[in-house]
Amino acid sequence: MNRFKIQDSFAIEPDMFVFAGEMLQGRARAGMKFTVPEARHAWEFVVRSVECIRKAGGDEMVGLTVTNGRPSYLRGMGAGWTAELYEA
Repeated sequence: MNRFKIQDSFAIEPDMFVFAGEMLQGRARAGMKFTVPEARHAWEFVVRSVECIRKAGGDEMVGLTVTNGRPSYLRGMGAGWTAELYEA
């Protein structure tokens, strides 16, 4: 099982969105899928890339980059949610 705890999310370009957090179990790879509930809807995402995010102070987080949908996903989407990643 691959589990990812979302701590924050934000757009980095008009077409890219990042879910930032930590891997609780397993690992994340490009091409994996995960679902995030938001406003009574379940959004499914496909990981484009897995990045290391360095925060002020030197702490690091894992960033799952996905394609930014239309309308654009909102900052903070999924924060606090633990997503299960699975092979596409």
